[in-house]
Formats: sequence, structure tokens, C-alpha cells
Amino acid sequence: MKQNIKILLNGLLAAMFLFSSCKKTDLELVGGPSTADFTFQQSPASDTLPYPYTVNFNNTSSEEFLYQWNFGDNTSLSSTKNPVHTFRVGGSYNVTLTTVGTNGNNSITKVVAVADACSNDFFNKLTGCSYGEWTWSNDADAIKVLSPDETSVYYVGAPANCQADDVYKFGADGSFTYNANGQTFDVQSGYTCQSPKANASTYKIVTSGAYPKILLPALTTGTGRPFIGTTDLPDSNQYYVRSYTANTMTLRSIIEGSGGIILEVKLKKQVPLTLADIKNLLTGGTSKSWKLDPATGANSIVVGTESNPAEYYGGGPLEPNCQTDDVYTFTSSGLVSYNANGSTFNGGNITPNYNCGSDRSFSNVAYTFDAVTGGVAGLAGIQLPQAPPAIFIGTTDVPSENYYRIIEITPNKMVLRAGNGSGVVFQFKFIPL
Repeated sequence: MKQNIKILLNGLLAAMFLFSSCKKTDLELVGGPSTADFTFQQSPASDTLPYPYTVNFNNTSSEEFLYQWNFGDNTSLSSTKNPVHTFRVGGSYNVTLTTVGTNGNNSITKVVAVADACSNDFFNKLTGCSYGEWTWSNDADAIKVLSPDETSVYYVGAPANCQADDVYKFGADGSFTYNANGQTFDVQSGYTCQSPKANASTYKIVTSGAYPKILLPALTTGTGRPFIGTTDLPDSNQYYVRSYTANTMTLRSIIEGSGGIILEVKLKKQVPLTLADIKNLLTGGTSKSWKLDPATGANSIVVGTESNPAEYYGGGPLEPNCQTDDVYTFTSSGLVSYNANGSTFNGGNITPNYNCGSDRSFSNVAYTFDAVTGGVAGLAGIQLPQAPPAIFIGTTDVPSENYYRIIEITPNKMVLRAGNGSGVVFQFKFIPL
């Protein structure tokens, strides 16, 4: 028993020896063993989420003079008699109090249920109680601009190509992450695609009032204003949640300095794509045509290795006379066609190399669509028959296995990587025609 007491006291017992008038035997003989016990109560929740998950502990032990708390969440131990502890996330925790008396130690463990913001329905659906990733709705009215009285619609439309793949990540811990996936569509720069813009790193939800509100703080680095959806300037950096389900959300904000003009955006939750989802995006459900992204700086063709797809060639502008008008059409029935529109750009396997050459169009070639195997990157794979340059996607000098992995795909963007990953790979950025 003395050894147990010595371990729990650590350096604290040493301090007690400074009292030279007391003997060690006195400590052992006075009083009985301690009895550990405690009660607890979580602090009242706030209407601003996520609120701190704070629990007040009340020590009701007897015959004790030292305390050790283990809160069960991998945080530091506490020697405070009546601690106030904040848990990082809600849930059930095994909290243990160990007490030391002059004639022994004792411990007790209780299950402490910590209520978190996920008890709020909107917060639960927004974050999934861990994190939720949201992107633009596919609806044609994903963006609306309305008069203050909502009687007039000033604008209605779908997001721009470089806007449609934006992802907004809401964490249950209050973290906020924006992924532009290449470019941000910037209202302040003439409604054009620009380099990714900085955004807020945290957010709050206010549940009081007719509608929940999402509040974004000022940027901690860089210039500009935080945003969700469009980069219009929302009054007070707040968005009203007009409607929501587990997978959809409609937000409204008042455009700053506009006299009350309303901006409305529709978002959808980003969920893992199935093979059927991916093929539907590839083919548009029936037939869909894609072309290499001709935008300045897009670097729509790069060449390298699996670990560094741009290692050998980092990209550059497309050949305007024979690459920018190439069109690849995929059908849901498993056929692919290539229209060179008069001339095909020769790769390194056709002379004259890297120049416009003869038209190599083909029509209704069967392709195989399936899951990617072998531990390499890819959402799905496209296998073409024959060897390049008879049949190919992107350029004529792709690897001879004529296999293409879909690395990314949205309604407005597709990244293909040619090659099985064991050698040289070609990576292409496509946009819909």
C-alpha cells in the first residue's frame, strides 16, 4: 500500500518531509483510507455551435488529501480538487478519480455522457458529426439574385466551370476548409476564373431566429473576405439556411451595400461516387462530349511518373490548330468516338513529331469501363482496344496498354491518367464540350 501511495504522490510526498515535526508513521496511522466519489454536470449549451463541451466535476470524496483525474480523452491528468474540463468532441468517456488518504488510496470510474452540437439537427446534417463536404448543386438555378422583396429575379444560372468543383468542408470541431480544385470564380475580378482565393478557417452556427445562420470570421491571413458559393460580399459574413436535407442545402445572404439584394446558392453534400455515378458523369447518362481544357495555365497535358505525373513535362498551351478542337464522346452503351475536326496532333510516335498531322478520327469503338485495380490511383478505368495511335485518348503517344484511369470527375471537369502506373503516365484535363 505504501508503494501505491508513493507512486500516486510522485514528488508531492517529498514536499511533506519538509515538515520535520511530523513523522512518516504519523501519516500512516492518522485517519482511514480515502473513499473516492464525484458528481458532474455539463455547462449549459449555447445557441452558437459548436459550443465548448465543458463539464464541471464536483469532488465528493472523503478522507482524502490528494486527487488525480483521468478524463478518458487522452488529455493530461489533473490534480485539481474540483476541475472544469472541456472535451474536444462529444461522446461517452470513462472518467476516473483516484484519491489518496493518510491510510490508503481509492479510485472510482464513472461514464460521463458529453452532449455535443450534433444534437442540433442542422449541425448534425451539415457535419455528419465528424465532417461534411459540400459542393455546388447540379441544378440550373444553383445561383439566384433576387430583389429585396423577392418579387424580381435579377439573375439565375448554374455555377461556372471553375466554380462547380469547389468544395466546402465543415468540421464538427468548428473547422472550415475551402478547396478550389484549381481556380476560384471571382466576382470582384470581373466574374472570371482566378487563382484560388483565401477563405476562413473556422465557422459558427447560430440556431436562434427563424433560420439557422452560418457565420464566417474575417480572414486570418491574406486579403479579401470569406465566402461560401460565390465571392460576392455577404453582409456581416453571414448566410441564412433557407432549407436543408441530409444532402442538400440552400443558403441566402444579403449582398453588402446593395440595399438588400438577396443572393441564393444551392449546395449538395459530396458523397463517395459509385461506379455507376462515375459512368453517369462520364457519359451524361446517355452521351457526353469532352475536350482538352484550352484555358491559359490549365496545363491540360502533363507527362511523368505515377508519383509525379508532371515530372517529365509540366504542361503548356495546346496546339491551337489541331488540339483545341479535338472532341471525345462517350456513350452509356460503352462506345467512344474521336473527332479530330480535320487534323490530329502527332505525338512522339508519329512523324513529323509534335506537329499537326493527318486526321485520325474514329467512331463507335467499344471501351471497357470498370474499377481500378493494382493499388494505383483512380476512381474507375477505361480500357480501349488496339494500340495507339490507331485508337487513343488525349495524345497519340500514350502507353501501349491504352488504359486510362479517371482520377477526378465532376459534371464540369475530368482528369484522366493514361498508363497502368508502372512506367510513364500521361495526365489530361478535360472539360465538357
